[in-house]
Amino acid sequence: MKKPRIRYDCVLFALLMVFLFVPIVQEWTSIFPKKLLKGAFEPTPKPELTFDNYRSNTYQTQIEKYVSEHFGLREPVIRIYNQYLWSAYHKTYCHFIMPGKKGYLYYTVAVNEHYGTELPKFYSSNDKAMADADKELRMMNKLRYVLKDYGIEFVAFIAPDKSEVYPEYLPRRDADTSTIHLADYYSRRMTETGFPFINMTEWFVSMRDTASVPLFPKTDSHWRYSAIYGYDSLFRFINSLDGEAKFPTLHIGPPVAYESDKLEGDEETLNLIFPIRGGRTKYKSEITVEDDSLHRKPKVLFVGDSFIWSMGEFMPARQIMTDWEIWFYNNTATIASSNKTESVKDIDRLSHILNADYVVFYSAGHQWREATYGFTKDALLQLCVSDSLFEASVEDHTKRLRNYEGYANMTEEEVRNSITWMLKNDPELIPGLDGEGIPAIRNTKRIKEALTISHIRNDKDWVNALNFYAVQHTISPDDALREEARRISAGESPLREEIVIDTAAYIQMKKQEIIKGWRNNPDKLREMQQKASDNNQPLDTVFERNARWIINQQIEDGNLFQ
Repeated sequence: MKKPRIRYDCVLFALLMVFLFVPIVQEWTSIFPKKLLKGAFEPTPKPELTFDNYRSNTYQTQIEKYVSEHFGLREPVIRIYNQYLWSAYHKTYCHFIMPGKKGYLYYTVAVNEHYGTELPKFYSSNDKAMADADKELRMMNKLRYVLKDYGIEFVAFIAPDKSEVYPEYLPRRDADTSTIHLADYYSRRMTETGFPFINMTEWFVSMRDTASVPLFPKTDSHWRYSAIYGYDSLFRFINSLDGEAKFPTLHIGPPVAYESDKLEGDEETLNLIFPIRGGRTKYKSEITVEDDSLHRKPKVLFVGDSFIWSMGEFMPARQIMTDWEIWFYNNTATIASSNKTESVKDIDRLSHILNADYVVFYSAGHQWREATYGFTKDALLQLCVSDSLFEASVEDHTKRLRNYEGYANMTEEEVRNSITWMLKNDPELIPGLDGEGIPAIRNTKRIKEALTISHIRNDKDWVNALNFYAVQHTISPDDALREEARRISAGESPLREEIVIDTAAYIQMKKQEIIKGWRNNPDKLREMQQKASDNNQPLDTVFERNARWIINQQIEDGNLFQ
């Protein structure tokens, strides 16, 4: 009678040992292939045990967090739990995505904005929100007319909000009807002040019932195929302005439906086991470009949010523009000609701005509370305010505010840092940028240097030589360009005349630079780790092979030195 009980206990004990030791074995050996989790997160570094952090109990807290992020089978455990939440309760722990009806996904902020509950988190009244919007738009108009002096047009478009185009699938929420929508307010005020823009939310709402395809995918908050319509309209709108460079005419074929197992971005971020039903159908069109021999193709600087990425996926961007840059949230700069992504603060922003024919700010309607993401303020400072004028303004405000109650207990350095931050965030406090009129002051010396750099950028061989020089001397391409511009201004011999390109050495340096960039990019590092896991190869081998493939592609395309 006891034998079945013994076997039962043995099975339970064996299962317990499996649950205890399989995660440990997986953590040490990665014997099972891992499907990495999607989304942005900051990995916790492994803490070092010291007497001080052990005594203060910080080591225990840090090691607990580290272990929770690195235990074996972490990824499948999280996916199982996420699937349970989704299937049982239609919920997710992804705080910026909100499930709607019938499996539709929306951005949480966009849903709050639709119901009027987002703006009160940041403003105590509509009047204060409108005052800030008026101030931002005033600076946008100032920047527009300053840029016009250099043949550059500044335009904007309000990207469509899925929550406004398909409100019938939104989750039910209490609405605050007394709150304004800043995208609507900006739309009205830009019309009144004559700032060139397109409100694509209004347009998408008007055509949603007659469009032959869905304007938004069910499982993503971004436009996908419909970005073709949006950017074609933007290009046509810009062509109607006075710029010399013109976009070529696009001929868009009918949409073709196809099935794909690739998940949309928002659904990927949920990290589920099974795909959401009804999200597999996608669309594409053949686009032909009709070149215009009378006009050159434009160089465009895009500043805005993630609605830009669909342009490169669905449109032949390299046939439409000579070059373009994407300043993502005015934080990271992706430069098409060099296929590089850098921090905006690390590049020579003024020369990049003056190298464009058009500057385009774009953002989904629910994000217009942060219109231009600080770009307008910084660009005005770069174009109009010399270092000496900025320093004089800091000194003047320091003298006037030093005894103000808020600064009384600060050190001199703290006061200067506070006032520097204040002036950068409110350039209209600087003489010459104040008032309603167009600024007459200019940062003449820096503009001259930036225009010289822009001239150099139009000479591909010259840029190739300077890029080789930059890699050879471990400096940034912008630093090499600035040094060349300085030499030309000083009447010295250009670097170009001293550079002898060693292609083999350059390829090796380029490969090391690519791998270093990947190691420092958390998203790219996770992608490479996934490839190493899938192919059962060392990570260094995956880095080497992928970097070599990119370099071979650049050689084939004639862009090795970009």
